Amino acid sequence: MDEQIGTLQQQLADLNAELKAGQVYQSLGHRIGEVMDGIHRRRRTTVELPDDSDGIQELLDQLNEQLAHQEKLALTPANLLFLLRHLASLDPKIRYNGVNFTLYDALQQDAIGEQGMRRLISTLSSDQVLFNHVLEPANVAVFGRASSASLLAVVLHFVNEQSTPLDLDWHRLVIQVATYISVETDTRGFVNQQGWAHAYAAMVDLLAVLAASDQLTRADKLFLLVTYMERLKRVTTPLIYGENDRMAAYLVELTNRHSLYETAFLDALKQWRQEVAKRRRPDNLAGWNQFFNRKRLLDALRLKAGLSPAIKKYLNSTIDFLG
Repeated sequence: MDEQIGTLQQQLADLNAELKAGQVYQSLGHRIGEVMDGIHRRRRTTVELPDDSDGIQELLDQLNEQLAHQEKLALTPANLLFLLRHLASLDPKIRYNGVNFTLYDALQQDAIGEQGMRRLISTLSSDQVLFNHVLEPANVAVFGRASSASLLAVVLHFVNEQSTPLDLDWHRLVIQVATYISVETDTRGFVNQQGWAHAYAAMVDLLAVLAASDQLTRADKLFLLVTYMERLKRVTTPLIYGENDRMAAYLVELTNRHSLYETAFLDALKQWRQEVAKRRRPDNLAGWNQFFNRKRLLDALRLKAGLSPAIKKYLNSTIDFLG
């Protein structure tokens, strides 16, 4: 794993600790942005993909047969890890229709157990999975990263629904998710022959489920919100596959939870508007993508029921003249 990832994790952990200690608040976005801007991208290298002829389809057929007969699945640790490896498959029938839905059905059946849940979370949030080739130009490893992030959100949703909370290292999860947000730049949605990448949709799913968790402090949820806003400012490719609606839903839900989040989000919007005004009219594709990504998000927010009066008032008071 690239040593930059370890450095970035430590930088974000330090900022998270400073936030909790009351040593940083208004400058948090600027500090996180500086960390993101310091990331160096790498040249493309070969992505190692799973071999879909290694028996994965046979295992999926067996498990689906059990599900069809309403038999309780018995997933061994080896089978669970075998399934997870194929979340990186380029075949959407294996990756999405196969592994993803089979594990979802297993979760609904409560067929994985406490140790299995821990194994799922540990594997899906590992450095090897979330940051696989993430510092390189857009590549096929995004399918594994995004599928794992999406399934991690599903697993954490089931954890949130349990009457007895699962004892997890929530701090590690917060830092891992913040790191993933900081480094993921592949905004592709649907890819012909390979299905959905949709990393930014998976990212929002993770943020939403963590925002709903009683195990996280307000500082952690604020930290993830600010990290996410700083990443959005820096996206230079289009987000046009429904991500904006998901973003808006997450932001409305979070900002209605407490005035702390509402204030932080308003501050982020105001800083973003100032940065747009300074740049004035973009003169390249990246600049226009940034402009219209922001515009699509603000439009999606305006259409959301439940948007707080303070945010609605701010959005209605700002007009962009660039488009």
